[in-house]
Amino acid sequence: MGDVSQALNGYIGEVIKLPQSDISSAVRSREWFIDLVKQEINGRTGEPALYSERNTLYFGSYFKGTKVAAVDEFDVLVILDLNNGVFSQNGISVGKGLGRADPNHLFDERYKLSDGSGVSPTKLLNWLKDVVESATGKYGVEAPVRNGQAITATIKSKDLKLDLVPAAVLQHNSSNEVFYAIPRGGQGNGWIATAPHRDMERLKEVAHGKENFRNVIRLCKRVRDTYNFGVSSFAIEAAVVGYAERNYWYGDLYPDFRAVLKVLIKAFREGVIPDPFDNQNNLIAGVASLDWYADRLEKIIEGMDACADWERQDEVRERIYALLENQ
Repeated sequence: MGDVSQALNGYIGEVIKLPQSDISSAVRSREWFIDLVKQEINGRTGEPALYSERNTLYFGSYFKGTKVAAVDEFDVLVILDLNNGVFSQNGISVGKGLGRADPNHLFDERYKLSDGSGVSPTKLLNWLKDVVESATGKYGVEAPVRNGQAITATIKSKDLKLDLVPAAVLQHNSSNEVFYAIPRGGQGNGWIATAPHRDMERLKEVAHGKENFRNVIRLCKRVRDTYNFGVSSFAIEAAVVGYAERNYWYGDLYPDFRAVLKVLIKAFREGVIPDPFDNQNNLIAGVASLDWYADRLEKIIEGMDACADWERQDEVRERIYALLENQ
């Protein structure tokens, strides 16, 4: 009998594992870049200010241990002082801004929506773009660009991208928990609530005691990349974590990966992966070709099931690699 789990483990070790030397170099470059941006913001007057207690928050796949292949990007919240601010959903205030800035220039007229009803995500993103360009332009960093809810800058010498997301810091009215308001991005000129620190804590809690949990997520993301699925890493993680919270985890790569692919197939067919921290936000809303994605995942399951009955492990390995690499 073919050992599909063994073949999947081999694939992770050969294709997905991150070289330590690349990690160290990327982290040094990230810290250098972020320091430049913070110095630029702190050196400006009459503009939005950094939150003094914590002005950056790293999030995303690298910090969760679910990164696939090269360390080529980092996601960073740039946390802004929101003293005197509020965050509302459906006309109801759910959080109050934190900070000490007084006056708080984030609320200046030039950053407001055209109707004056609140801070414009677009204008704030344009401000952050100008900050990054001024801070890093002379150091061989490509001109930053607007990328949905983030400003993306590339350190050319390292082929390293950094996605900077402006985030207003708040405290929830009922729970007193800290959360952040960030631009909605491609889904409209509004704001959404997020709590990346809670997301990382949730993943860590769910992963505890579940062998290969993060590797299953990484396999799903690798398939996303090789088949060019237009689905975010966060959406995939949300689906996998939600499944693992409610279902039995085998601790064996093949049955666990297979079960998770089934969950993603169902989600793609229905067109919904809810945001675990904002149930009004569908993480795959507007994504095209979801049925085609589901078809591809079904083919992967069929391929794995077929070669589980093969006798030669080298043939099983070859077939698994071909399935995951879309060959």
